[in-house]
Amino acid sequence: MSINLNMQPEFDFKIETTIVAPKKADPFIKWAGGKQALVSQLIPHFPKSFSRYYEPFIGGGAVFFATEHPVSIISDQNEWLIDTYEAIRDDWKKVAATLDTLPNTKNDFLRVRAIAPKSLNKIERAAHFIYLNKTCFRGLFRVNRQGHFNVPYGAYDRRYYDPANLSAAATALSGTTILRGDYEAAVVGISEGDFCYFDPPYYKLGGFADFNRYTAGQFREKDQVRLAALCNELSERNVKWAMSNSDTPFIRDLYKKYRKVQVNARREINLKSQERNVSELLILNY
Repeated sequence: MSINLNMQPEFDFKIETTIVAPKKADPFIKWAGGKQALVSQLIPHFPKSFSRYYEPFIGGGAVFFATEHPVSIISDQNEWLIDTYEAIRDDWKKVAATLDTLPNTKNDFLRVRAIAPKSLNKIERAAHFIYLNKTCFRGLFRVNRQGHFNVPYGAYDRRYYDPANLSAAATALSGTTILRGDYEAAVVGISEGDFCYFDPPYYKLGGFADFNRYTAGQFREKDQVRLAALCNELSERNVKWAMSNSDTPFIRDLYKKYRKVQVNARREINLKSQERNVSELLILNY
């Protein structure tokens, strides 16, 4: 009897593997004027390629997360917000663990709201920021002239965070330069070949659309003029930029020499449902 060592077995099988793409981060907070619902209308107008991405008014970060640029510089004048971004980047699991200890009741909300953020470590500050954002009325962030958070309780039954999204946000932030302070300082190092997206507090439309107190000071008409002057300077240096702002005669005149795209938006912050659908401007210098 001979054995053919070259014989193949009569059965065959293959191993199938499923590759799961990493989750793309979404904003982990709600922000007045946030761009999560508008990203699909904005990004197609951005340059196809650029060296570095700048966003000086980071807010909820919807555009930053959607852009996914490997070299990004983000900034905001709201120090509590920036502390939160840094804490998520550095140790999102500790932030999540602290959030798990905060009950969603009115008494607990008022207790947490009364705690001065600077009396806490950065992990606790971030957890309190997210907790208040998720449990306060309409997810607003508003402070009084003393800089104290003063939004009432919202009585919403919803979770504070999605672990997969916090993890994805930490990954997106891991290689990002995070700054705090005025928008002019945030773009000091910008140069030709870079791209900047500005999303400042909008010029007033009236009523609840005038929501611009997310720091102790307000963003007023003179601040809009100063921002326009910065944009003109960047244009002279051949730096590409885009800006979202309200569609008003004042803004149109301020940026009259630049291209403008109308963007259809819905502002849930407005208490009158019939006034939530508005037209905004995407202003471009290219």
